[in-house]
Amino acid sequence: MTALIGHQAILRDLRALAAGADPPHAILFAGPEGTGRGLLALEYAKLLNCERAAPTAGASLFGDALPPADPASLPCNACRPCRQIEEGAHPDVITVSPGEALCRPRPGETSHARHPNSRDIRICQVRGIIDLVSRYPFEARTRMVILDPAERLGRDAAHTILKTLEEPPGHTTFALISAAPEAMLETIISRCRRIDVHTVARAEIEAGLRERGVAPDLAAEAAAASRGRPGRALAFAREPDLMATRHRLLARCETIAIATAGDRIKYAGELGERWQRDRGSVLNELDVWESFWEARLRAAAGVRGEGPAATVARMDVLGATAALRAVQRARDDLQAQVMTRAAIELMLLSFPRRTLRGPVQEDTAAHA
Repeated sequence: MTALIGHQAILRDLRALAAGADPPHAILFAGPEGTGRGLLALEYAKLLNCERAAPTAGASLFGDALPPADPASLPCNACRPCRQIEEGAHPDVITVSPGEALCRPRPGETSHARHPNSRDIRICQVRGIIDLVSRYPFEARTRMVILDPAERLGRDAAHTILKTLEEPPGHTTFALISAAPEAMLETIISRCRRIDVHTVARAEIEAGLRERGVAPDLAAEAAAASRGRPGRALAFAREPDLMATRHRLLARCETIAIATAGDRIKYAGELGERWQRDRGSVLNELDVWESFWEARLRAAAGVRGEGPAATVARMDVLGATAALRAVQRARDDLQAQVMTRAAIELMLLSFPRRTLRGPVQEDTAAHA
């Protein structure tokens, strides 16, 4: 069973694209982390290479090809290419991320420094990509090169890959993965078929987890905590310690929300330092802050009538709404690579000083 949960409409579109006479040479999968962007790219790689989708299905060199299948059932997930791609072992499905994958120094360059911890996809890696795609695939009908995250293409690297991205060899297609397409060059975006990958309804995630053998209580809790991101839900289900960490973060949010400005600035410094080495954990913490303020917004919105309590609730609605806008602004600023600490400080100092009484209780009722 594929790890993909939801996005059946996108999968239908990908089937149609792969079966067309001229499949797109580059697709941009744009959306929040954990929504399944990378899995959709792999599904497209399967569709382009699935033996059951091939006109000559049954004529495999490896002796394990299968007869043609109903297009609606593709990819088959049973033939050799599908299995290799699912297992991350196909030699012609290559992911290039910041680091040293496919690094190619300039000809004659003898002092090229190593960069395993680079923050960007560098021009030397793009040279490696261009060299790779100039050759025929090892065994695939269509090679796939995945750039993840695509917004980390350095400016020189982005300009260098433009020609190849626009007119790659017929045996190669590109998949660009990005949570911040607004940070990418417009000339890169214009050369791609864009597919927006949105969050998935909580009920659909919960059902997907239960289909995969997750206990009902854990499936409900993981789906609620995932905020519409199936990848996050699967991680919560596989590693219960992640859920415990999330509860600790919610408790920390409770403490910071009633803290002084000085304490908030100190906390901003901690997040800023962590951003330099572990961006994922900071973005995850912003998700927890959203859950924290959403819980308060729901609680305040549930207070009806008139009187002091209703007045306080209306103020809390305004404060929580402003806080949620501040979290989203901070996320956008961080993805756009503005000054990290300043963006986080602005978020924290925008939070209301007074919060609702009582600890956070996340709503686990089904809602998208």
